[in-house]
Amino acid sequence: MNEKQTFSVLPPSSAKTPTLDYLTREEALDILQVKRSTLYSYVSRGLIRCIKLNGNAVSHYALEDIKRLRAKSSARAGHGPVAAGAMRWGDPVILSSITAITPDGPRYRRRLATDIVRSNTPFEVVTDYLWTGHWNEESTVWQNENIPSTVPQSLEAIFQVHPHIHILQLLAQATMSMGISESTPLALNELARTDVMSARRLISAMTGVFGFLGPTKSYVMPLAGESIAHTLARSLGLAADPVVICALNSALVLVADHELNPATFAARIAASWGAQFHSCISAALDVHYGIGKGCDRVESLFSSSPQPKDVVAKVLEKIEQGQRLEGFNHRLYPSGDPRSKVLMKLAHQNGPYHLPTQSILKALQALENKCSIYPNIETGLVLISRSLNLAPQTAGALFALGRSAGWVAHILEQRLAGFEIRPRAQFTDPYEGINHPG
Repeated sequence: MNEKQTFSVLPPSSAKTPTLDYLTREEALDILQVKRSTLYSYVSRGLIRCIKLNGNAVSHYALEDIKRLRAKSSARAGHGPVAAGAMRWGDPVILSSITAITPDGPRYRRRLATDIVRSNTPFEVVTDYLWTGHWNEESTVWQNENIPSTVPQSLEAIFQVHPHIHILQLLAQATMSMGISESTPLALNELARTDVMSARRLISAMTGVFGFLGPTKSYVMPLAGESIAHTLARSLGLAADPVVICALNSALVLVADHELNPATFAARIAASWGAQFHSCISAALDVHYGIGKGCDRVESLFSSSPQPKDVVAKVLEKIEQGQRLEGFNHRLYPSGDPRSKVLMKLAHQNGPYHLPTQSILKALQALENKCSIYPNIETGLVLISRSLNLAPQTAGALFALGRSAGWVAHILEQRLAGFEIRPRAQFTDPYEGINHPG
């Protein structure tokens, strides 16, 4: 038996068998209806996460992963009521030529995201490549019109009333404000913008929202001819030196797209039914609010103490209790998220900006060595933010800003596809077989 991703949980004296999220071997075999060798193969291939309590020879298997595999098997067998479960991390449901998931990370059309980062390619080049399929390194700066004054005015009015509003909600408000500004009769008649023009303008406007996380605690207007990374640095109160610009640009590029994740799916559904461009982005942002806050939860993991032993202890406690461990072990990358590895390297290089980051890196190394626990993109974004000494919530905001490029690409592709996305539900009667009056 070759069980990869096996967790060793400490201490043995307080170890409890997780019964809610993990199953015994016999329970897993009963659900999957497979042989032991097949189960072990699933584990070794990273399809099923496995926990082994320290000092205990009994392994436990992630219920979520087992349900997903069972749903895929049933869908292939043609069982209608169960086939719907295949959408839960199951079989592909939409053809797309934008991004492929590979063992080396996402490949944007024909280029690996990690290779793009190593070549220090600007985020603007990557976005245009995702949207049009053309790689043009000469056009690296967007010449956009000024952002309407109504956008910062509305955001600052909201921030005065709700100073603790989440940054992702401010990004959603900026998107709606931009949509309103481009929907007036004057704008429609005089500007005649394409979706690509609107997308460039929107992303520039979203970048200024980061000023609420910076020292001014207000909207920072993008400057003409300024790159997205430079506007970000200025909004966050950072010096625009090459190390900072490289870190911010790399984070945006690495999260630009990741196939059909829930927020992207929401954008495509809205686009398939003719929703306005900004409304499609708003739909994605609303769904991303739950995903993006995963970065916040990773931040809280490191907030109490950056000491490696404390971080390791907290992670192991979560595993011991059978809790979901956010920020680690992406199911598509059983050997570690390649995007996070790049961000960890950059965070290490940014050590002079925030030395406690080095302690977090040591904690992550210990988790990998002892328990085969690998950080995913959320943890990588938090590390980059910590290495630059940025405010909480910055990591989740960077995630949304970078991913907006992918949302635009999928909106454009869906409109070209020309079909409506309308999943069907299989009705099940909760009262079937029960005798009741009437």
